[in-house]
This record gives sequence, C-alpha cells and structure tokens, in this order.
Amino acid sequence: MAATTSLTPKTIAGDPLQVQIYTLRNGMTLFLSVNPEEPRIHTNIVVRAGSKQDPADATGLAHYMEHMLFKGTSRIGALDWAQESKFLEQISDLYEQHRATRDPEARRAIYQEIDRLSNEAAKLVAPNEYDLLSGAIGAKDTNAYTSVDQTVYINNIPSNELQRWMRLESERFRMMALRLFHTELETVYEEFNIGQDQDNRKVNKMIREALFPNHPYGTQTTIGSAEHLRSPSQKKIQEFFRTYYVPNNMALILSGDFEPEQAVALAEAHFGVFEPGAVPPFSYEPAPPIKEPVRLEAWGQEAPFVDIAWRFQGAASDDPMMLSLIQNLLHNYQAGLLDLNLNQQQRVLDGSAWSWQFQDYTALGLVARPREGQTMEEVEALLIGEVQRLREGDFADWMLEAAIKDIRLREVKLTESNRGRVDLITQAFVLGVDWGRMVSRFDWWEKVTKADVMEFAQTNLGDNRVVVYKQQGDDPNVIKVEKPPINAVQLERNRLSEYAQDFLSVETPPMPPVFADFEKGIQQVDLQPGLRLEYVHNYRNELFRLDYVFELNKLSDRTLSMAIAYLPYLGTSRYSAAELQRQFFRLGLSFDVHVNNDYTYLTISGLSESMSEGIRLMEHVMANLQPDEQALANMKADVIKRREHAKQNRNFVLRRALGSYARYGADSPFRYRLEEAEVRSLTSEELIQRLKSLSNYEHTVHYYGPNPVKEVAAAIQQYHKRAEQLKPVPESRSFEQPHTSENEVLFLDFPIVQADVMLISRGTPHFSLDEFQLSEWYNEYFGYGLSSIVFQEIRESRALAYSSFAYYSSPDRLDQPHYLQAYLGTQPDKLQEGIPALTGILQDMPVLEGQAMQARHSILRRIESERIVPGRYFWESLTARRLGFEKDMREDLYQRLQRSELPDLLRFHQEHVRDRAYKHVVLGSADRMDWAALEQVGPVRKLSMEEVFGY
Repeated sequence: MAATTSLTPKTIAGDPLQVQIYTLRNGMTLFLSVNPEEPRIHTNIVVRAGSKQDPADATGLAHYMEHMLFKGTSRIGALDWAQESKFLEQISDLYEQHRATRDPEARRAIYQEIDRLSNEAAKLVAPNEYDLLSGAIGAKDTNAYTSVDQTVYINNIPSNELQRWMRLESERFRMMALRLFHTELETVYEEFNIGQDQDNRKVNKMIREALFPNHPYGTQTTIGSAEHLRSPSQKKIQEFFRTYYVPNNMALILSGDFEPEQAVALAEAHFGVFEPGAVPPFSYEPAPPIKEPVRLEAWGQEAPFVDIAWRFQGAASDDPMMLSLIQNLLHNYQAGLLDLNLNQQQRVLDGSAWSWQFQDYTALGLVARPREGQTMEEVEALLIGEVQRLREGDFADWMLEAAIKDIRLREVKLTESNRGRVDLITQAFVLGVDWGRMVSRFDWWEKVTKADVMEFAQTNLGDNRVVVYKQQGDDPNVIKVEKPPINAVQLERNRLSEYAQDFLSVETPPMPPVFADFEKGIQQVDLQPGLRLEYVHNYRNELFRLDYVFELNKLSDRTLSMAIAYLPYLGTSRYSAAELQRQFFRLGLSFDVHVNNDYTYLTISGLSESMSEGIRLMEHVMANLQPDEQALANMKADVIKRREHAKQNRNFVLRRALGSYARYGADSPFRYRLEEAEVRSLTSEELIQRLKSLSNYEHTVHYYGPNPVKEVAAAIQQYHKRAEQLKPVPESRSFEQPHTSENEVLFLDFPIVQADVMLISRGTPHFSLDEFQLSEWYNEYFGYGLSSIVFQEIRESRALAYSSFAYYSSPDRLDQPHYLQAYLGTQPDKLQEGIPALTGILQDMPVLEGQAMQARHSILRRIESERIVPGRYFWESLTARRLGFEKDMREDLYQRLQRSELPDLLRFHQEHVRDRAYKHVVLGSADRMDWAALEQVGPVRKLSMEEVFGY
C-alpha cells in the first residue's frame, strides 16, 4: 500500500501546457500547469469514482454524497461535535430501519423521528460554513459534479490563498459529516423531478440502457432510481467515502499563477497525511454485440427529434481519438458533412454530432430535428446518408487536415483559460489516459489517412446502432418522488465553529488590485469619420478575432434579424454557400454573423496568418451576395417552425417570454418581430439589400490578435468596402417598462412536474451608480451562493426548493431600469409555504452582521485577484461607455465597498427592496397547481401562449 513521493516532476516534451505531474507519498497525483495571466488558480479535486461505482441497491449514492461534501466535518460547521455525532449516529440507524421497513405507517413514524432528531442536531451546526470559508479566501465558481466515472470538486481562488485553500480542502476531505441530511435529500428529490421534464435526459437514458445493457452506464443513472432515493442508506454512503475517497484514487489539479515547488510542499503537508486504501477493481461483462438497429420511442413536451448512437471501446483504445476526428468531420459548425449537406442545404431543421467518452466505453451519436412536414424516418435516413459518405470516402481530401487544424484551434482557445486547462487534465486522469498520450494525440491524428477513416466507418458505423424517435406528447412513464413531511430546521446562522474562528483569524495580506487601463490597452485609429479601429494586442498566441460592430439591431429594424438568418444560406458570384464555408474552414477561420437588441456583428476569427485573406473573403461575401429563392422559402418555413418549438422549451418560455411579459406587458422587445404574414412576404432583394447596406452606416472595427496595428489598419483600409460618407445609425424603438405597483400572479399553463416561480419588480427607472455598487454586496450576502440568506432559509432550513435565489440587477444602459428578481423552482404542493417564505425574507431581511461583512470581504478579495484579460478589453470598455464611464468600473466598486459598513447595506435594503410589489410569474401544470396558494399572493391572471408570445 506504500507509495513513494516523486519530488522530480514528470513532464512531457512538447507539452504546450507544460504540465508538471507529481505523486505524493500516499499515491495522490498532483497536476500543475502554470499560467501567470492573472493571479488566480483554478482547482479541481478529482475522485476517480462516480455513479458506476454505486451499489446496485443504492443508486444515486455518489451524486448524493457529492452534495454532502459541502456540509462540513467534525470541525467545519461543528458547534458541539461530541453531542451532534450522537444524534447523527441515531439518525443513521433510523435510516437503515426506514430502508428495511415496508409498512407505510411504520415508515412514516420512523421518518418523523428522523425529522425530530435532525432538528435537534441542527441546533449544533453552523450551516454552510464551508462556503463561508471558501468565500472568505475570495473563491468563486465553487461547485461540484458527479458523472459515471468521476466526482469533481471545483474552485477558483486567488493565488495568494493557496495555503489556506489547501488547509480548508484537506479538512473537507478528511471525513464527512452527514448533517442536514434529510433537507438535502429533499433537494435531490427536486433534482430527480426536474429530470422528469427534460426530454434529453429521457433519451440519453434510453440510449445508455440499449448500448450498455449489462454495465452500470446503462443499468443505473447518476441521479439514482426513485425507489432508492426514497430509502437512502447513510451507512453505504460512509462506506463509499471510505472506499473511494482515498488519496491513491484522487488528484489535485491546479492551473494558474503559482510556484510549483510551493504547491507541492503544501499538498504534501496537507494531503500527504491521508492514508491510502485498497480501491476495489471495477469489472463488468462485455456488452453483447448489436447486430441490427435497436429502435426506441420517447415522449415529452419538447420539440421532436431523432437520435442515433453507436457503441465503441473505452479510453484505453484508439477509438476515442478516431471518434473525435470523425465527430469533427461530421459536424464542426462550418464545413462538416452534416453542416454542409443537411443544415446548409436546409434538409433538416438542425443536425449535429455528439460523443460520450467514458472509461469503459465510448459512443458516437447523430441528432437532428425534422422540418415542417418531415417524418422521423426521413430524418433518420438523411443522418445515415452522411455516415454512408464517410464509409465511401465521399468527402474532400483536404477535410481531414482541416479537421485536425480545427481541433487544435479549439484546444488552443480552450486552454487560454485556467479552467480549460484543468478540465482537459481532469479528463485524462478520469479516463486513465497518460498525459503523454494526451499531448501526442495530434501526432496520432496527423498519421490518420482518409482510408483509415473509411475503414473505421465501414467496420463500426453500420446497423449496430440505437435509434430513438423522441415524439412530442404526454409521457406515460413520468415518475414523481413525493416528499415526506418534515419540519423547518432552525439554523444557527449567527455562530461559527472553533475551526472557522481560527481559520478566519489568520488573514492573508491582500494583494493590490489591478484595474484595466482601457486607454492604454486599446489603440484607437480613426479610419474615416464614423469608422474607428479599436485594436488590442494578443501577446499569448497566434489567434485573432476581428468584428465589425454596428449599432443597428433588432429594435431599429425588424427585418434585420431575418436578413442575418438568410446570410449563411447564400452564395456569391464566385462561390456557392457550401463552398464559402469550405473556404473559411480551410483557412482555419470562422465567419459568424449575429444580431441582438443592441448590435449587429460580422466576425471572423482563427489563425492570424489568414487574417488578410479572411477579411478579403468576408468582404467578397457581403458585396456579392446572390439570391436563392428555395433557400429563402425553406428559411421562412424554418423560422415559423422554430417559433412553435420555442413554445415547447421550458426555460425559453419562463425566462424569455414570460419574463419579458412581466417587465413590459404585451408591447415588448420580445414581441417586436415580423408577423407570420410579413415573414412570408419577404423577398430576397430586400433582405440582401439590408445586408449590403450595413457598411453604409457608422460602425466600429474591433481587432484582438498578434498582428501589428498598422498592418491591421492597412488591411481594413484596403479590403473593407464601405460608403465614403457613413450614415448615422437610426434610433432603436423604445419600450415602456411600467412601475410594479401591486402584487399580481401571471400564470401560464405548461405540462411539467415542477412549478417555476419568478418574482419580478421594477426599481429605479435609470442607471444608478449607488445601486450598482451596493447591489453587488446585497446579492452576495442575501441572494445567491450556498451561504446566502435565500439558500439557507429556502433550501437548507425548509427544503422548499431545489433552486432558489434573489438578484438585484443593474442595467447596461443609462436609460434602463434596475430590477429585483427572485426565483423558486419547486413542487406545486410546496407553493403554499415557498412563496410566503421567499417574500417574507425579501421584506424582512435577516441581518447577520458577521456574515454580511464576510460577504463584503469576499467581493473585495475577488476583485483584488481578478483581471480583465486583453481579449475582453474592448467588450468591457463598450459596456462602461454605454453607462457613461471611460474606465474599468470595478475600480469605483472596490473603493466604495472598502469604505462601506453594515448601515449602508441596511439602507440599500430599506430604500430599494423593502415594501416592493412583484409580478409573480408562475409556469406549471394547471391540473397540479395549488390555486389557493396563488390567490393568496394577489389577483391571478391566466395567460395563453398567444398572449405571451404574440402568435
């Protein structure tokens, strides 16, 4: 069981990330990638155990345990561990009794005792202390996830807090206290029920069951079965922790600004004391061959689609590398076979390729949605037809080289960030792939020939597939996990454990903040009146991005979005639409167009060596567009079809459609679009004219890349075709956002198990610097995060929702209002308690001075260590300018929070939150709804889809 310490790091020649790999004495692996871009470190603590290790009679265990690793230890969060541990032991025994009991009345009686003891134990707990302490060191992105092969714990910390982070995390993983267990179980119930409304989850489950019929990938899910969630075993959870959360089965992965020698010493000091353990080998029976298509059908309320999947060997084989290449050949958003032959040709509504890369198996999939009048069988045949092209080699020889170049470009972009680096290393560790093999993947890919791709496709992509038709309609197999009755837990929010007091008493000296100097970092070159180049130098790599930015938008021209949508289907006098995509792809470039309520963008990005050629090609496109009447007819039909699909997308309906209705009413930017009759009457001539006329208006050119500013300016002057005298941009249509004067419920019937509740209230009708600055503190303390008041009260204490938050938002323009918004995602039978609980704490904010000042401190620590990277200079500057500022707005925010005290926060609440009225937006099934609970809130207005969407 003994392991030696590798003080000399293992490195790989030619590794662009320069990863250093160490092994601690106890077998824990340490991966380090130094990146001094900003003084922060992204961290993953990775356990090579996931839901495939769940006991067959206790599925969902790994995921549930992930939740519990945020609850603390015998030190973190413990006010009286000696007494609390006695309660927890009794609770654990009761769960085993509950699990073994079948009589419903007896089970209820046991759970009542669990509830009683849990409330007693909660009095001995400082809740969410781990999150409080991680916030104290300036951590952000604190999270975790569980998948089939792994559980990963995530943080992003200031570089000068590495020692305290190591101290905190080593204590966190020393042991696991299963405290506040039954309220967290309610959260997992909600998560399970949410999944019942997600069609993608249903289809993925079906595919896994068919591809992996005798492997846990297919026989059990990460969330677990309803039966097992109703009868958890704390003893099995602790056994899982002792078995798999051992150092020789874990890795610390760090990327950022730090000294490797210090990181190794700290890891050895804090994690090196953990005892290694014997990790049980995982074994499984090989899956039986699939000899003919397995056909399945799923039902749900979202838009229909076809999903096809094939099974392959696992990470130890070459299959994953070949599949990465094939996936790119099929779908790369530009010139893949699906992109050009199905999406570009408008033969499906949209098609794409996907892959799963697991340790024991991999999978490749194709998915597409049917167009209006198209059958599922037709969509399936089209997808299989593109696979047949691979089998027959019916693709250009250059595509293989271009696909490898595209994969490399994507990886360079990914690993510009610390998180991207850490995620790539995490993938290798989880899959058991040597880092040297990861680094040499491109050498392997460059040796692959077209004949190799054809042979692989002929051998592996045949009838051995699973096909799922996801139909639209009621799902008869929906299972809902009902909550057992429990009492609200009384939390000791005002107290800290001895561990926390000691941890906070040793404060790391703050680092001086560094704010972006937009004047120095952005070189402005006036090319002509109304046309300016804003240049930012990229000193990191050979990638560039160039944007033409127009203040023309959806609100200044309702037809513009249709013209932008038409552009990708158009060729020129020299190239067809598909040939244009191939030209950009061969150059290692992407050409993208986008329009929103503020701007229109024409963007090229990719290899800087291709910049001039890319500008030339983009200019050729915009000046020489040729009409395609069939493409226009198809696009019109697809736009109308997508509008119908939008009504079936729960998040879109809630956040975009209903959210807009609550803010504006019927006359809103969301509904400011062409009517169906207007869409159908559009002509190619008017749409192409809209596109060609863009360059007649004043605009800005943004460049971020390594080319010298003079070279960029010269290229734009030479190639950019525009009017000699640029016209001012027409004004955008404005919309009134009425004051929220009284409580009202806006209900929309939608067939889901859960209920979504959004509270929306308009505040100050224009940008206020004071509100912007203090709302950051309010949000941190009250509104979101594991240690926030909302989380503790709604989820931790009362288990009333899977998700709940409150957020005071600031506008991005001077003439727009501030908003207070809150959210509750829960079951309809919890609305009676949930809505009053949320509105109650919004009205009377619990005041915990220590926690409030700690929230302020956390923001300051984050600002001190955050940097606006050069790639964001232009965009952050643009946001500041729209609010009337010429500098990094974080500077004034930092200074304001430094001098703020608790009375400032209380004043903010009193003036801007207390006594607010709300539009209560409710999305849920009318048949399941608790109407009495809604009527207590205020007048209930039942809306129709047509009222909300305008069609």
